[in-house]
This record gives sequence, C-alpha cells and structure tokens, in this order.
Amino acid sequence: MKKQTKKETFKNLSIKASVAKRFRKFTKDLGLRQSASLDLMLDFFETNRLSPTQHLGPNMKSLEHHLEKRINSSIAIVRAIESTQTKPTQAMLAALFESLPEKTKKKLPPSFEQALQNTLAQKPIIQQLPEAPPEKKDLEAVLKNIELVKPTFGNPYLKVNMEYDELKSLKYKYHVYHD
Repeated sequence: MKKQTKKETFKNLSIKASVAKRFRKFTKDLGLRQSASLDLMLDFFETNRLSPTQHLGPNMKSLEHHLEKRINSSIAIVRAIESTQTKPTQAMLAALFESLPEKTKKKLPPSFEQALQNTLAQKPIIQQLPEAPPEKKDLEAVLKNIELVKPTFGNPYLKVNMEYDELKSLKYKYHVYHD
C-alpha cells in the first residue's frame, strides 16, 4: 500500500447506499480506513492480474470433488483388472495344480523285478581293478609337487618343487629331449 500523506485531497464517489454500507462493514472488519482498504483491493487485483468480471476457476471444494472422482475411477479400474485378469488366472492355476495326481512309484512287472534281483545277486565279474600304470603314478607325483606362486608384482605362475635329477630322469623316461 502506498503511504498516504495529509496533503492528499479527498474525492467523492457515487455508489449505492447498500454497497457503501457493505464496504464500511468490510473495512471495519479489516481494521483499516476506507481509502486504505480500497487501495489494498486495487493492489491485489493488479498484482495478481485479476479482473472482478473474471471467473477465478475451481475453488478448493470443486478441486477436492474432482480429485475424489479421479481416485474413485482409478480404484474401479484396478478392481476391474483384478476381477477380469488376476482372479481368473489364479483360479486356473489352482485348478491345474489340484487336478495333478500325486507322484506314485511305478511298480515294475514281476518278470522285470525278478531279472533285476538276479543281476544284483550275481557276483561282480571284475573283482579287482588293475593297478594304475606307471605313467599315471609319475604324473601324480609331478602334480603333487606343483604349487601356485602369486608374486606381489606380475602374473601368478606355477612352480615345480622337484630335484633337477628327478625331473631329468622323467624327461629321459618319456622321451622329452627339449628344455
């Protein structure tokens, strides 16, 4: 509100008596002088770019009613999806699993059962496996002596912990002549 000074002059406005009475009551409720409250009203309309002839749009009650309608329609959509898609699918799956028979162990015909018992009753033909060939023993000995070395810098590598003469004899035995 602009500061009013005592030097300003007053002007008369011609308004209806009922409107003047309402305006005086309004200014009294605000606790302002008539010219100050009129100045505030004009500032309000100018700053908010409003016109008294314009409709201000939806008020809080109509917005609340509109939102409630939207929420109710969303709930109706979810319920429709549930009743048309989710519940029938669940019912079909339940029916499918209910109709499955329990797993039962098949009983073999007596002739097969007898044949199975006869084969199990016989002594195994191979009673003792032959001893592993010497190559396998040599390979196992070399593999037992290999260890993984992980240096701080560089790539990890394998190290063979064998005497040089033992390694040389294995090379000679298996005809490996390169170093």
